[in-house]
Amino acid sequence: MENKTGTFALYDLLTKYDKRFRPNFRGSNVRVIVQMYVNGLSSISDSEMDYKLIFFLRQRWNDPRLRYGDFEPEVTQPFVTLDESALADLWVPDIFFENGKGAAYPEGKEHTTLIRIYPSGDILFTRKLSFLLSCPMNFQTFPFDTQSCGIQMESYGYTTDDLSLEWAEPEPLEINSNIRLPEYDLGDWKSFQCDVKYLTGTFSCVKATFILTRRFEHYILQAFLPCIFLVILSWMSFWISPDSVPARVALGITTMLASITLSSYSNGATPRLSYTRAIDIYMLTCAVFVFSTVVEFALVHYVFRRRSRFAGPLGRLLRYDNKAVLAVPQLVKITMKEPNHNDVPEWSVAHAQERHDKMAADDVISIHVNLASKMDVVSRILFPTLFLVFNIAFWCKYVM
Repeated sequence: MENKTGTFALYDLLTKYDKRFRPNFRGSNVRVIVQMYVNGLSSISDSEMDYKLIFFLRQRWNDPRLRYGDFEPEVTQPFVTLDESALADLWVPDIFFENGKGAAYPEGKEHTTLIRIYPSGDILFTRKLSFLLSCPMNFQTFPFDTQSCGIQMESYGYTTDDLSLEWAEPEPLEINSNIRLPEYDLGDWKSFQCDVKYLTGTFSCVKATFILTRRFEHYILQAFLPCIFLVILSWMSFWISPDSVPARVALGITTMLASITLSSYSNGATPRLSYTRAIDIYMLTCAVFVFSTVVEFALVHYVFRRRSRFAGPLGRLLRYDNKAVLAVPQLVKITMKEPNHNDVPEWSVAHAQERHDKMAADDVISIHVNLASKMDVVSRILFPTLFLVFNIAFWCKYVM
């Protein structure tokens, strides 16, 4: 055996190897050092809350049963590379992906496995995998949200007494710099231990998370700006005369329907949720502003149409006050006349009553018309001011 080269010695060791038992059986646990190279991250689905991750999973552990360095006095090769078919004869960690959704994607007929055995018994096992992973998301600040999507690896059958997973130091993860996402920016990443305890024992676990920040420029162009334009367009009714009922009603109804259509467009970007998103708050507020312009016109038109209803309390009050004022000059003019004067008075009490009733009606018309006009004038200032205050508060909270 001393004259055998390391390669032949390893061959003899593999023929006697029993993969049914872990390394250090009945001894210390196996330390499996894990490292990942993220080659691709794509297909992030907000509606399904998942994403596709393409990566190289590198695992390194020591198996004393495969130590062959003692059989080769002069090491000319630092390791022995085995074909992936040798994987059927080796013990490998039973790692599974806790947040995986189904089986791994097939990579075709290309070779996706690398096995290296070092003279000290260290084993490097690398495999290329493509997984669809679940990613619980929170859309309360959508579309200004930041999501944290991760991958969690656990040992399926070995407890921490038999196997422990650890991230490689100092570089547990490598990320392909050419990764580009259509809607997100890939920011920082984190790696940490996450040992979990079940009824069957405590199992070793490692987890990595990727910070994804959404690009909201698309939603500004497709949702926020159209909402702002609709609100501003609804204010045009304040400059239309209250007499133009078809114009103001058509403008209000059209802008209201358009705001509802925009809300339906934004709802399709995410799944059905039990909470309110930031974009929902904005669109609902814009719809309230548009609806308020319709209500404002209804009030203005009601006040404006009251000019013809003189039986109302204001008309009666004005006519009563005018009668009281007319009583004094009528009596004065009648008592100052000569008793025997035969000329006919220039105007009679009845004529004066009719004239002042007409003046009272004109006063009612003027009051209602002026009040309706003042309501529109106040709305021209009040609505833009409130909308500006709302926008400042909204953008400061969710963007700044």
